[in-house]
Amino acid sequence: MREFDLLKSPLTGTNLIEASAGTGKTYTITGIYLRLVLEQGLGVERILVVTFTRDATAELRDRTRRALKSLLAEVECPGGAGGEELLQKLAAGYRDSGRRELALGRLSGALRTFDQAAISTIHGFCGRMLQENAFESAVPFDTELITDQSRLVREVVEDFWRRNFYELPPEVVQCAQQEIKSPGYFLGLARSHPSPARLNIVPQAGPLPPAELEKLLSGFRKTYHELRRAWPAAAEEVQELLAGSGLNARSYGGKVPALVKEMDDYLAPAEPALPLDFGNIARFTPEGLEASVTKQGTVPQHRILDLCASLSRSAGEVSRAAERHFLFLKTDLFRFLREELPLRKQQRNVQFYDDLLLGMLEAVRGETSRALVRTLREKYRAVLIDEFQDTDPVQYAVFSRVFAGGNSSLFLIGDPKQAIYGFRGADIFTYREAARQVERVYTLGRNWRSEPGLVESVNAIFSGVELPFVFDWIGFRPAEPARAPGGGELLLDGCCQAPLQLWLMDTGSLPDSLLTRDGFIRKGDARQLACRAVAVEVSRLVSLGREGRALLGGEPLKPGDIAVLVRRNAEAEQVRQALAALNIPSLLHEREYLFDTHEALELERVLAAVAEPGDEYLLRAALATDILGLDGESLAGLQEHESGLERWMNRFGQYNLTWQDHGFIRLFAGLVSAEKVRERLLGFADGERRLTNLVQLAEVLHRHSLESKPGIRGLVKWLSEQRDPDSPRPEELKVRLETDEDAVRVATVHKSKGLEYPVVFC
Repeated sequence: MREFDLLKSPLTGTNLIEASAGTGKTYTITGIYLRLVLEQGLGVERILVVTFTRDATAELRDRTRRALKSLLAEVECPGGAGGEELLQKLAAGYRDSGRRELALGRLSGALRTFDQAAISTIHGFCGRMLQENAFESAVPFDTELITDQSRLVREVVEDFWRRNFYELPPEVVQCAQQEIKSPGYFLGLARSHPSPARLNIVPQAGPLPPAELEKLLSGFRKTYHELRRAWPAAAEEVQELLAGSGLNARSYGGKVPALVKEMDDYLAPAEPALPLDFGNIARFTPEGLEASVTKQGTVPQHRILDLCASLSRSAGEVSRAAERHFLFLKTDLFRFLREELPLRKQQRNVQFYDDLLLGMLEAVRGETSRALVRTLREKYRAVLIDEFQDTDPVQYAVFSRVFAGGNSSLFLIGDPKQAIYGFRGADIFTYREAARQVERVYTLGRNWRSEPGLVESVNAIFSGVELPFVFDWIGFRPAEPARAPGGGELLLDGCCQAPLQLWLMDTGSLPDSLLTRDGFIRKGDARQLACRAVAVEVSRLVSLGREGRALLGGEPLKPGDIAVLVRRNAEAEQVRQALAALNIPSLLHEREYLFDTHEALELERVLAAVAEPGDEYLLRAALATDILGLDGESLAGLQEHESGLERWMNRFGQYNLTWQDHGFIRLFAGLVSAEKVRERLLGFADGERRLTNLVQLAEVLHRHSLESKPGIRGLVKWLSEQRDPDSPRPEELKVRLETDEDAVRVATVHKSKGLEYPVVFC
């Protein structure tokens, strides 16, 4: 595999650039973009750059614009780019007057028209192409793009539940309640696979034939009623039989009367229940008795015992049949979603992101696709796809159909090792298929991000394994450090620290209370100890930094230089608590949903009381919040002195009038000021977090009140709906960081992808 030469590698054909983290993928994309403008004279509207997220799109757009501006400065005046080697070498070929004027014209034109630059997400590209080519793609002009389809999915799932569960026999519904319980189970299943049209379920399960189910239920019910009729007359006889048959005392012995009482209770209802809620029925069957009979005893024989065995068998048959039917329903849910979601979106004239991809694929594969493919190939003469390892089969099918094999040059930039990130929709087999079809495969071998010692440590770990990424076609190529040693290491009292350190938990030093009988530590305890150990070490490093004994790049180490990476949000919260216990400030990168916060609950109570100022119950609930801060003694005093309660009602009545006359935000600002909410919340240990949440909630409610004009009660109702755990969780409604102060960053591995921190604990 060749190293990609940013100055000399050809810009034609189909190319795959495999690059590990930190090897300069974005820098390479920007460099290719500059060459396409400078050498091939392509306008920015003719170069398509596609990346994975909106944040990455914004960063790429900004860096590309700045690179064009710097290159223009270098061409105009050597040294104008501030010593950037790539720009100097690109500009060196355009020093003579004729070529210089050509370069100036191309670069200034690119900057002048940069607002037309085709740098976007994959969904953004597909949406724009479908709209601009509505006739060729058969997509309506005025289709609305929705960023969240969860409400629509919930509507379809609830319809599916009604169609499939309302008419099921009660025994089957009872079985369902053990696992499925409610429509929420299917809703969670649907949300875990948000693209039903792209889902292939193996194996396909079939429905349970109604006749078979009815036959099984009939046998079960018949046996139950027969046992229920015979039991009262035979109960005493069965009790004597079990007590005197030499059965194992541990299983029977003095327990027989209690077992008989359980059978009485189980057979009391007129109709049977499933699954059998009488867990001891096996002790009344010949099989169960035979397993418990002693050497001196004999297996009891009785018609009741045979009926119990028959009932247990038939109950098991019905339960297994119900499980088969539930398996079918789980697979049938996605068939229903595939059929119903598009219909309902068509009725509402809306599309979701995945619909854009599928619509685009259909458009470029359909009978009338030739005109659209030709249009796109003529429009974009160069295509660069960033983070290609995150491309799924549908996305790749679109780009390969349109641009592979045409006159456009195609660059796929990605890292097959990162295709294991399934949470981003990655598909390593799509990546492999693409790698087989390109004309040239390159690599970027120099790591510009990490310290040399860390690069060498990672090389040592992965080079020692034959197949570190399981598949032989995902190899590990040792990276070459681009930095010179020195300057960025962590120094403690002048000593350079090892760039990669592994900690092992020594269970031999732990108290017996934390260990199992086999000498192992439980996961929960291990996690707590790990969090504590990390917090203690962070505290030590931060303290040494304050004393000037811990240096990073010659500067004292600060909390903001440190990050702790975890796998799940629950672990992130554990780390934060461990850090807080040692008075170390921390910020959580994976933020919670705004309407799940305690402040959302409290604000709802306060606004409900403002909306109904005469309701004493709502008023007391509002006054008990941390926002308004009345303690138990003060609330009890209002009960004894009605004048105090009346004053509060009058005050809330004034707030109500302010809301009606001047709108929500005037009411909020007045209430916060008059009730000294800011001062009260900042008095809590996490006061800044609370106040930040409250202000963000007010902004969101203000925006909704202006856009939808729901009125006072309508706004309170909307706030209550947003707090429903099954409501959509859009990214823009995550809580914002309360501060930019120097603090330890805590993030999940997923959220840390692409970010860099000087000192990292995993």
